[in-house]
Amino acid sequence: MKTHTRENTHLFLGALVALVISAFIGPSSYAANKPINCKTNFGEKSFTIDQYEVAFHAQDQGRSISSVLGSVTKKTHKGFNKTVYQNGYRHLIHIENEKEFSSDNDFMAVISPKGHKMTYPLICSRVQ
Repeated sequence: MKTHTRENTHLFLGALVALVISAFIGPSSYAANKPINCKTNFGEKSFTIDQYEVAFHAQDQGRSISSVLGSVTKKTHKGFNKTVYQNGYRHLIHIENEKEFSSDNDFMAVISPKGHKMTYPLICSRVQ
């Protein structure tokens, strides 16, 4: 009987420790994921990357219009790749390092339905 009590106590304490750790780590890791603003070198395309979506921005007769699209994300060692489909075109957004953005390493490749590919270097920064 004492063995079961001891095992239950250890199980309870382990669950309690896991709960406390997740309570402190969870909110801090979420707060670190602020959206990222990116644009191409000459401003042809501009967009905001969020955790689950990408919002493309456009100017139309003085108005600012955004198209918010769902995305598929693949984490890499220090960064990520996001894939978004818009009007039959596939947009692959590659961020090499989330902590240090670089127009040499960060890019967006737009692939047409016929397979033609245009690659744009990106200038990115975190939203403050």
